[in-house]
Amino acid sequence: MKKPLAPTSSRRLKSQRSIVSWTMKRPKKVDISNYPPVCPLVGCSGLGHINGKDVIHITLSGCPFYHNMSFAKWIEMCSREEGLVIAESVKQVAASSESPSKAKNKLDRSYQFKTTQREPLLDDLATPIELYQFRRAQQLVVSTCEMEVREHLLLCARIASYSSTSEDTRSATEQRIRSVILGNWDIEPWYQSNYPADLCCLPCIYICEFCLTGMSYYVTYHRHKTKCGRTCPPGNEVYRKDNLSFFEIDGEHYQEYCQNLCLLAKLFLKQKTVWEEDQVPEFLFYVLTETDEEGSHIIGYFSKQKPDVEIDYSASKSVHYNLSCILILPPYQCRGFGRMLIEMSYTLSRLEQRIGTPERPLSDLGVIIYRRYWRYEILTYLSNYTDRSINIRTMSQELCIAIRDIVSTLLDMKMLICHRTKYYIINNKNDVDTLLSNMKPPSMDRRIDPSCLHWTPVQHGKSPSTTSGTSQKNLTSLV
Repeated sequence: MKKPLAPTSSRRLKSQRSIVSWTMKRPKKVDISNYPPVCPLVGCSGLGHINGKDVIHITLSGCPFYHNMSFAKWIEMCSREEGLVIAESVKQVAASSESPSKAKNKLDRSYQFKTTQREPLLDDLATPIELYQFRRAQQLVVSTCEMEVREHLLLCARIASYSSTSEDTRSATEQRIRSVILGNWDIEPWYQSNYPADLCCLPCIYICEFCLTGMSYYVTYHRHKTKCGRTCPPGNEVYRKDNLSFFEIDGEHYQEYCQNLCLLAKLFLKQKTVWEEDQVPEFLFYVLTETDEEGSHIIGYFSKQKPDVEIDYSASKSVHYNLSCILILPPYQCRGFGRMLIEMSYTLSRLEQRIGTPERPLSDLGVIIYRRYWRYEILTYLSNYTDRSINIRTMSQELCIAIRDIVSTLLDMKMLICHRTKYYIINNKNDVDTLLSNMKPPSMDRRIDPSCLHWTPVQHGKSPSTTSGTSQKNLTSLV
């Protein structure tokens, strides 16, 4: 028998060959425990659907018990209106479906939001015929508009199934709102907000730019726009110059609007915590708007807490928080509106004869914009200062900026030194003018014009009011 030939250089071994495989890779097996999600209503088994056709649901809008009606009644409505013959399997589900108080949710999905709230009872608010027509309209809307929501929730469940860590699962499923329609803007939110459960599970929500009411579907949003009679924020318009206005809104008098404003802000502010109904009345909100032929469109706002005690304007200036929260909506950022909000807060502090400072902690964007404002105001003050000696306390009283903010800004600009246990400000005119020239000055249409401000401070427990006559002259002289 002949020996097998040894492999030559022209003939490679099988292990040395490069083999190209055209076999399609099998998809990774999905973890069924995370797919699909169940109904968010606590205790609901997920059986039935208000369209009267499906045997399961995964959204609040499709939950029969969330709408305070059994699955059998929704089936009866669908068969009567559409003339359909209901399958026996659907009837069996309707007969076996339990109320949320009796059903047990055996699947543990900690990443999915839960709620115990239901739709308000409507039995005593309308006639039976009107209530039936409303329920039928709900059934039609959910039947035509829920597909996008279901696909979104299933996508979140798939992402959670493929995620390797709990952090990936939480980030993929908690922030469910992916898009916010506000007027003509389609905005992508940055963080999660505390909207009701029937809104926070949606991939896209619609918000009226005048009353800030959140809605689930475009058809509801379009109908609301035709019926909403508001064209500007509530409250008093305290400032107007050209097409820019400031509205002062008392959280105690307009709780619903202010709560909607806080929920909107929470989509873009990580540190935003005030949104509950019991906390909103403690704050004043100053909303900046841009006006056109359609109305006053919101640009941003800042809020500040109401003073706990009456202000004694004859006493020396005291430090107080003149700003609690500040927000510029993403479409209007980097256009000078943030500085305008800060300047307005210090203008109001100047009229109150109080030294102002923002509440901490500040967001990253807040630190940048505040540092820029303090730097420009301090350099402008030093550039116009002619005396030989200078006092930080005097500077604080004239600028109405807190001493801690002035000191931190001077240290940041390396203009404050310590010599023999004493601190000195380096007020070199050439260096100050150089730093000031390197800064981009604020646009004149983004500066607060005191002559356009009509506002008086709170006195003797009264709400802020507009000024007129002699009060307006005093206001101008104070600024």
